[in-house]
Amino acid sequence: MKKLTIILSIIVGATMLFSSCRKYEEGPAFSLATKTARLSGEWLLKEVTVNNVAQDMSTEGQISMTLKKDQTGSMSITFFGATLSEPIEWKFSDDKLNLMIKEVDDNEWNISEIIRLTSKELWLRDVDDNTTTVIKYEKK
Repeated sequence: MKKLTIILSIIVGATMLFSSCRKYEEGPAFSLATKTARLSGEWLLKEVTVNNVAQDMSTEGQISMTLKKDQTGSMSITFFGATLSEPIEWKFSDDKLNLMIKEVDDNEWNISEIIRLTSKELWLRDVDDNTTTVIKYEKK
């Protein structure tokens, strides 16, 4: 009986520990990879919702961003076989809850709340007045 009590105590403690450690709203609850390692790579835009309404992105071409570990990268759009690309810089906010991106020649950072960051998914939320935009990327 004593072993059962100890095992149950460990399970309850681990559950409380891991459920309270979730940094981002949609997870993951635990990852061995650093946030920078998970964020680095090429991301393809998969879905945009505005106030919980999915937007038709079929006429926008293929939108992607590449983020490198050295906090540089690019934003690209491919439309009818032609690609336009713009160099960017990126960084985390101090608390690592937000992703900050700016064009290299710009001084203004665009700040988006990270709601999911896994090795294959990146979900960002922008809130502007009464408009909430959720942008979902998938790693290429």
